Amino acid sequence: MAIWLHRISHHAEVAYPLLANGLLSIGFSDFNEPNFIKVICGENGWESFEKYFDDYWGKRPKTRYNLWRFIVEMRKGDLIVVPSWGTFSVYELIEDMARPVSEIELSEIKDWHGNKIEKKEDGYLHRTTTDKSTNKSKDEIIDLGFVRKVKLIKKDIPRNEYADSALTSRMKIRYTNADISDLKESIDKALDAFKKGQPLNIHSQIIDKTRQSILDTIRTELNPEKFEILVKWYFQRIGASDVYIPSKNESEKEGDADVVAVFEPLKIIIYAQVKFHEDETDSWAIEQINDYKNQKETMDDGYTKIGWVVSSADNFSEKCYNLAKEVKVQLVDGKQFTKMLLEAGIANLDNAL
Repeated sequence: MAIWLHRISHHAEVAYPLLANGLLSIGFSDFNEPNFIKVICGENGWESFEKYFDDYWGKRPKTRYNLWRFIVEMRKGDLIVVPSWGTFSVYELIEDMARPVSEIELSEIKDWHGNKIEKKEDGYLHRTTTDKSTNKSKDEIIDLGFVRKVKLIKKDIPRNEYADSALTSRMKIRYTNADISDLKESIDKALDAFKKGQPLNIHSQIIDKTRQSILDTIRTELNPEKFEILVKWYFQRIGASDVYIPSKNESEKEGDADVVAVFEPLKIIIYAQVKFHEDETDSWAIEQINDYKNQKETMDDGYTKIGWVVSSADNFSEKCYNLAKEVKVQLVDGKQFTKMLLEAGIANLDNAL
């Protein structure tokens, strides 16, 4: 089994939707004909491959090696690492031969802009777009000539958390594809760590190993009032323009907020309901903060208002999660909050408490 890096850059707006449907693609649509693959995978394949470029393009660009690897060298069972924006995904080739797009069957596939992708009688992929200035339709040939059928192993693995230095460096190469079988250990390590949810980088490992002890300290050493002060301190630490704890006897209020943080440059106000709990926080916290936020939204002051529930508990009830999603309230459990504290920096924390 070999491992390949395959970068999607050519017609990414179409190539990624194809990949989501199990088809890894490459360009070179000029060579999209039934006999091309058979000829170059046969006897004297390299000589035939070179002749195709001489005949079709009149030159032999270095990029042709990408096509050769894609069609001839990649084999069923090989792994494919596909880098993306800040992440990478891993796929397995499930067929031994590449296919020209003229021979594939397409389901309902659209590009990133919602334009339908079709294979027409000429054997090419086509996209129909609309010129907004004239409202006229335009047919465009997509320069993707060949595909490989793949099966997803893991999708959108964060690079900065799960790729070691060797894999990170290799993913920066500018070739479309390359044999990276020498990095098998790095890729196996990344897949295993991602499956376990245990990042590889030092920053993430330190946070992962210390946040439970910090949460235990918060639960042991603080009380509800001090936990509110800690949440207030956090908002100050990340740059809030003004943070205050509203009066518990605030007149004519609906619902309840324990901490209010104003981010003046962004015109954002966060209303936080703070719960000093263990085990689980229920949906009453959502109802309190949502009612409070909705009351404040009656003021036409130009601010975007956001509701949070910050809890020292391990998690939230299922009803709480569902309600938070419905009314768009941000939930922050104990471990997540300690991670946020660590990332914000905890210098001078004792002075706040």
